[in-house]
Formats: sequence, structure tokens, C-alpha cells
Amino acid sequence: MTSIYIRKAEISDLPTIQRLLSTYFLDMEELKAEDFVLAEGEGKVLGCAALIRSGFSEKGFLEIHSIAIHPNFRGKGIGSRLVNHLISTSVGKDTELYVRTTAPAFFEKIGFVRIPDSEKLRLWEDCESCEHFESCTQHALKYRKNRE
Repeated sequence: MTSIYIRKAEISDLPTIQRLLSTYFLDMEELKAEDFVLAEGEGKVLGCAALIRSGFSEKGFLEIHSIAIHPNFRGKGIGSRLVNHLISTSVGKDTELYVRTTAPAFFEKIGFVRIPDSEKLRLWEDCESCEHFESCTQHALKYRKNRE
């Protein structure tokens, strides 16, 4: 594979982002082009990931959101590159970074640690009001800055 370039998305990238997300039945509800970074290679967009400010408590936090990799390029480290780019460009010493995912092992390899389901209620308003909370398949994880 040729080299991968990570860049901020632009408004003109929206159709490409929407196509990638629809592959995994994800939508762009409340997301903007500027929330996304893209992985480009071989002359096309291979993946995307968003970083948003979340939280309904007094202190907001950053959340990695809507990661999608073109099916022909999965398993080639593109998702890890996108997440590591978001971490390196956004996580300061006082920054809290979370993710909700059905693929926790992927994020654990990068340095995220699982948090109790009870924490989801404190962090996300939509979890608090979700009728499926007790049977939720999404795991919540927090980035641990100083891994060993």
C-alpha cells in the first residue's frame, strides 16, 4: 500500500464521508465536516473519524465518534492511524477523551481502558434516557495518557 496521509475534512468531503459512514449504518447526525479527519491513500479517501465535544455535565469532554474504514482497506492500520492522529492533536494533560464502541479491543490496543456502564449515565445524556441501556452493546472507554 502507498503512504497514508491524514488531513482535516472539508465541506466538499461530505458526500465521501456519508458514503463511508453508511457502509456501517452510521449517520452524520449533528456532525459537521470540520469534526472529521480523513485518511487518504491511493488517490482516494480510505477512512474517516470524528472528534466531538460531548457531555451534559458541567465539564464537557472529547469523544471519538464515527470511525469508518473502506471495507477493502480494513485491517491495514488505517483506523489506528486516525485514532492516534486525533489523540496526538487533541489530548492535553487535562483533556478527557472517551469513546463508545462495539469494538473495545481495537481501542484497548491503543491505550483506552473500559469504564463501568454506570459512568455512561454520568457522561452521556442519551444513555441516561435510552430504553436499551440495560442491554446496550456499546462499551465505554477512556483514553489513558500514560500507558506502561
